[in-house]
Amino acid sequence: MSDTAPQQRRRNVIAVAAAVVVVALAVVVAVWLTSDSDDDPGDGSVAVPSDAAASSTPSAEGTFIPGQEDVLTRAMSGQDAVDALGDRLGDVAELNGMSADELRDLLLRDSSVVVTPSGRLLYDDQMTPPPTSE
Repeated sequence: MSDTAPQQRRRNVIAVAAAVVVVALAVVVAVWLTSDSDDDPGDGSVAVPSDAAASSTPSAEGTFIPGQEDVLTRAMSGQDAVDALGDRLGDVAELNGMSADELRDLLLRDSSVVVTPSGRLLYDDQMTPPPTSE
């Protein structure tokens, strides 16, 4: 039995609609799986597992405790950041998953790397607008 043109068109529409539904469901599931928990404060902060926090939190008084105090008064980069961090360079490096030497080299080599007051690293890339034609 051969399909008529309206029947074939109907099958094509149903197939496309089914594909759209499958893609939409995949997107919803992906967003759901990657979304933060309901107790997220929404301020961009990152949760640290308790064992990781314990290993990076020195016990001596006056040392850097991630998330509880600032290591700098303002964001800094380059030699200024290295100088301002002083003895805390190793703590900030550990917080960012690197050695003190790696952090020092990165700060001195890449001027776009900035240490935030909390000790996190970020890249401050400056974009220059394209030339305008006149």
